[in-house]
Amino acid sequence: MNRRIILLNLALLALGGALIWLLRTHWNDARSRETKVLTQRVPAKSVLAPPPPPPVKPIAPSEYFDVAQKMLFSKDRNPTVVIEVPPAKPEPPMPALPKYHGQMAIGEPIVFLSIASQSQRGYHAGEDIGDFRIANFDRDKIAFEWRGKTVERNVSDLAPKDEAPPAPQAAAPAAAKPVTALASQPAPDKKIDPALGDDMGGGFRTCVPGDGSPAGTVLAGYKKVLAQTMFGQTCHWEPAQ
Repeated sequence: MNRRIILLNLALLALGGALIWLLRTHWNDARSRETKVLTQRVPAKSVLAPPPPPPVKPIAPSEYFDVAQKMLFSKDRNPTVVIEVPPAKPEPPMPALPKYHGQMAIGEPIVFLSIASQSQRGYHAGEDIGDFRIANFDRDKIAFEWRGKTVERNVSDLAPKDEAPPAPQAAAPAAAKPVTALASQPAPDKKIDPALGDDMGGGFRTCVPGDGSPAGTVLAGYKKVLAQTMFGQTCHWEPAQ
């Protein structure tokens, strides 16, 4: 029995020695490999130089337009120049139009007008009366120019409200001057002294309503002229020759 135990112990002791020897051998191999790896020199690899950076683009002022135009803290950087236009002055009101008293169409047509500051007299187209210029006229309408505008009215609208407008004159005596139609003629046998009417310009005068003196009557250097037209009888005084 003791012999078997001794043999077993010897076998175990030999096995332990073999294991120790094997461990030492593996440990020595590992140290040799570690030393070889740590002492081995690694060849240096060549490193390529980095590519050169792209060239810097030159500065263009146009690229900074947004910076200048959209500057939040500066209102004077607005590229749009605002020109303040002063308000237009209100146009003065148009004065009252001249009053219409009639017209005559012998030779160059004449229209008889008046305004508050002037008495009635004859005007041709193109002449001024007050603030207005007579552009043109006919039997029904008359056009005025005022501040570059044309104002056209019916002659019936311009007639004085307290009297009816006289009928347009289509014919008159040989001297183409304003005349005044006789409102009425007294009976031929009634004796009435002649009288001169208002001055119409050009040396001509109107006849006084009710003057029944015959044509050709001379008074104060004037001769009475009567003429029959399609609108009735006309009368005026002209300088005696």
